[in-house]
Amino acid sequence: MTALPSGALALATRYRRQLSFGVVGAGVMAVGFLILLLLTGPAGVSPHVAYLVQAVVSVELSFALSRYWTWGDRRGRTRSAALREWRRFHASRVVSVPANQALFSLLIVSGAGVWLSNAICIALTTAVNWLVGHHLVFGPDEDRRA
Repeated sequence: MTALPSGALALATRYRRQLSFGVVGAGVMAVGFLILLLLTGPAGVSPHVAYLVQAVVSVELSFALSRYWTWGDRRGRTRSAALREWRRFHASRVVSVPANQALFSLLIVSGAGVWLSNAICIALTTAVNWLVGHHLVFGPDEDRRA
């Protein structure tokens, strides 16, 4: 196996958190698309309901992977800290999930299709999710450790 050039390795090290955020996001997105595919295809579920189901699964999967991998060095080590992070993470989704659901439904009704609608919703929330995760949920403050 060939080693990465030192410049590429330095870049990957410097942007490790952003890279892991991207990998987590791509993985969660793939799971979400699979859920949509299965529910709107063979299961015959309404795209609106299928989107809600995939949103709930995606949020929980994203929290777990973000907590243990992307921001694993910043996560709290006690049960109370984990619960605080869970509450902060989900509080941020109280706005984004309903907004995405409304946008998804609007796009579906407008004829955009399941895949395009889901991709648009993901693209619009990616930057917000990074900022909230990095600064609010898993921020570097010491009070997040306890």
